[in-house]
Amino acid sequence: MRDRKAAMRYARALFEDALARKAVGEAAEDLALLNGVWQQSPQLVALLAHPLVELERKRELCREHLAPRVRPEHMHFVDLLVQRRRAKMLPAIYEAFRGLVDDHQGIVRAGVWSAAPLTEDEQARLARAIAAVFGGTPVMSAHVRPDLIGGVTVRVKDAVIDGSVRTSLDMLAADLRAVSLDVSAFEHDAGPETPSTSDLRPET
Repeated sequence: MRDRKAAMRYARALFEDALARKAVGEAAEDLALLNGVWQQSPQLVALLAHPLVELERKRELCREHLAPRVRPEHMHFVDLLVQRRRAKMLPAIYEAFRGLVDDHQGIVRAGVWSAAPLTEDEQARLARAIAAVFGGTPVMSAHVRPDLIGGVTVRVKDAVIDGSVRTSLDMLAADLRAVSLDVSAFEHDAGPETPSTSDLRPET
């Protein structure tokens, strides 16, 4: 949670600077490139984050691998992360920055999971529904999960709308298990069994 908050602070500072310079698109482009490097070059990231590697050596690595492709102002941002030992945080900063850009542009990114590929008409209706709930312009990322059986699951940021048959069945199964437990508990607490006829006969 602490790293997530820190990533948001860095992302917001970068976004506000880019907004003031009217260069949000350029910042987004460079940050996406840097995020790709971070994903593809774990050894480079490890060196930039290692406490025993000297700062000047880290700067040499940045100049060698990043400077030819990244604008100077964003190289300065990378240098700041390296100095503060926050290099490993760049992917989280990228995600937070992209969220800020989406909010600024009125874009709502939605992950959609369905049992089968959605038709164009279904996608259009789902996009209208997402826009009605969250506002903005939906950008959907569709995924197929046969185990859902039917229906769709939609995720927008931290909100999940689950209309899948699989979830309904799981919930029904959980309800049935709960009922079964309740019945067994009732039987356990029902007290002594009803006496039989022989129990009621007087002793001879």
